[in-house]
Amino acid sequence: MKKYFKPSLLAILVLAALSGKAIASGSGSISIDVNNDRIDTDAASYIDHGTTIVPLNVLQKIPGISVAWNNSNKTVTIVQNKKTITLVAGQNSAAIGSNRVKLPVASLIKNGRVMVPLRFIAEAADAYIGWNPYTRNVHVVKPTPEMIEKTKSSNLAEARQATLKLPTVRLLKPITQGVGSDSKYYYFPEGKADQIFMTIGNGVEYLEAINGHLEQKWVARFDGKGTIKGPFFLPDIAEEVGKQPAISSDRITFFKQILPIGEADYGFIEKNGQITTLGHHDMPGLYDFFVIPEEK
Repeated sequence: MKKYFKPSLLAILVLAALSGKAIASGSGSISIDVNNDRIDTDAASYIDHGTTIVPLNVLQKIPGISVAWNNSNKTVTIVQNKKTITLVAGQNSAAIGSNRVKLPVASLIKNGRVMVPLRFIAEAADAYIGWNPYTRNVHVVKPTPEMIEKTKSSNLAEARQATLKLPTVRLLKPITQGVGSDSKYYYFPEGKADQIFMTIGNGVEYLEAINGHLEQKWVARFDGKGTIKGPFFLPDIAEEVGKQPAISSDRITFFKQILPIGEADYGFIEKNGQITTLGHHDMPGLYDFFVIPEEK
């Protein structure tokens, strides 16, 4: 049985993603996402001397590491593969294996909670971390080897599905976008899986796969009165943030997903603007791409 979307809810979620807006967690508060999952914390995170300080339970959500707290000697121990990282509450240095390194801010115990500097630990554990000052959202990214391997599939549809399921980092300033639509468009340079344009309603964002995560590089709004020239397959732009990407292929592959019925039109757009719709295919879920035989 096909599962169809509730368009109004999906439109809200997609528009929030396109604009880079974090789902509100309170004015001035800091939200933390680990591999796209919002983390509920038992104490409020805060910034000290430019460093985000988080409760210890945030570290436990990062894949591939183990975290232990020794209350008798006030020591945090993090193990990742064969690497051991130790911090002592109140000390402004830490150990990575046998090496001592200076911390930007010491870990501490605050209101009965162990608080630690997130960036130092995440990067020491080989995770990527990004901070969006506009939404006060921290992205922590550590994809599994299996996730990355799937993006390399020789089956282009599978590679695209896997790429869109990578953790996504949005660090651009949000822009105001209008109402959604019952259709969502995906545009790929022909033969590519690692460069994606997505539109719904009058919003568009461009994502690139970089080192195991998707990174928002450009977001824009078009309203029929735009004066900024956009990519050849999009209307003129009224407002944009980020760097408008160059197109790496001679034509664009498109999927127009019709959300209420879980199906999609698909085809190509040439550089001269000519649109060729090749057919219609089931597309019941987000990122349920399929092979287009005519695609090179």
